Amino acid sequence: MEARTLELVFPEHTNPLGAAFGGFVLGLMDKVGSYAAARRARRPVVTVAVGSVEFKVPIRTGDLLEVVARVVRVGRTSLTVEVEVYKERFGEGNQRVLATQGVLTYVAVNEKGEPVPVEAHAGTD
Repeated sequence: MEARTLELVFPEHTNPLGAAFGGFVLGLMDKVGSYAAARRARRPVVTVAVGSVEFKVPIRTGDLLEVVARVVRVGRTSLTVEVEVYKERFGEGNQRVLATQGVLTYVAVNEKGEPVPVEAHAGTD
């Protein structure tokens, strides 16, 4: 299961040198990762862990980000999601570059916020 979105980096997302705050990028990763996990679980999910995250190249004001999240593992109540953030700068050949990648873990929950099993279903995750 996959989810993706596009986001433009504005000055309020960056430090005085024009580089995106790590927390801004992590927030996008968590949001899109939760979409992929919830789609696969077919119910709400909560973030329980942020694993390894690697910031490979700087993200700057004006960059267009594509955040792509894929469920790579489904446990009894948990889902592991790999998230990649690609950047693209207009006017520079529109080259798409992997800027950040990480692994996040979510747990499926009921309306009380209690963990619940994720249904198994045919097809790829």
